[in-house]
Amino acid sequence: MEYWKNITITLPGHDLKEIADQLIELNILSVSIQDLRDTKESDWFHYYDKSIKMSSETHSISILYDGKILSANIIQDIKNHLKIDKINIINERIIQDQDWLLRSQAQFPGIKISNNLQIIPPWQKIKNKSITNVIINPGSGFGTGSHPTTKLCINWIEENNIDNKSLIDYGSGSGILAIVAKLHGADKVVGAEIDRKAIDNAIQNCKINNIQIPFIDLNKTSIHKKFDILISNILSNTLIQLSTTFKTLAKKKLILSGILDKQVPDVINTYSDWIILKQKKNLEGWNLLEGEIIA
Repeated sequence: MEYWKNITITLPGHDLKEIADQLIELNILSVSIQDLRDTKESDWFHYYDKSIKMSSETHSISILYDGKILSANIIQDIKNHLKIDKINIINERIIQDQDWLLRSQAQFPGIKISNNLQIIPPWQKIKNKSITNVIINPGSGFGTGSHPTTKLCINWIEENNIDNKSLIDYGSGSGILAIVAKLHGADKVVGAEIDRKAIDNAIQNCKINNIQIPFIDLNKTSIHKKFDILISNILSNTLIQLSTTFKTLAKKKLILSGILDKQVPDVINTYSDWIILKQKKNLEGWNLLEGEIIA
């Protein structure tokens, strides 16, 4: 049976992004950089135009190669190619070939969001028809309901009366929030996204759930209307950049998520010139902020 080897290494004193680019030239299948820190301490996104620093103090390099190649040979090839003497090996493992489709499906068995709503994949049969079942096909669009920020937003939708309200899901990803909002009575629901693949994934998810929601490609189209509710579950630094945009789109309520505890003050302060945001929910260190626009 075919198999592969995966080895994780650190290279003290080196810029791992540059190293990763050089390693691709060797006889290996893939290279990835992994953050060694706790999720809450990780700066796993770019701050505006400031790139992330990746050193061996904070990151490691994971290398995948043909299982028939000796690990010692791979290590020696890396040393020769990079002209270095020392490589720290953190972990080494063998990966056996398997049915990767079944494995990927097993990674998302479905998620119970509340007593009244669950997220299930399209390959799973609906067992409880007395609650709301939202079918999401995991794809390139962020949002299967597993991340705390997605749960926070879905819980907010469940707990608030959005009947006949217009709503825009800004940074819609898989479309999960727009779909849940539509199923909970929102009237005119729109998704907005910059990732074309995510939009295609969201459209597919709408079809699976037998509903229609338009998704706007923000690379091609500008939005010039207001919505009763604007909900956005994206990274805090992007939320900070979007304050002026959101001011033109939100009519009554603004719901923001994707914000860690330490990031809450900066987000609230950025929006304070036009709306008062309050910390409404917290789950595993992530927060949901809510603001009401008084006409």
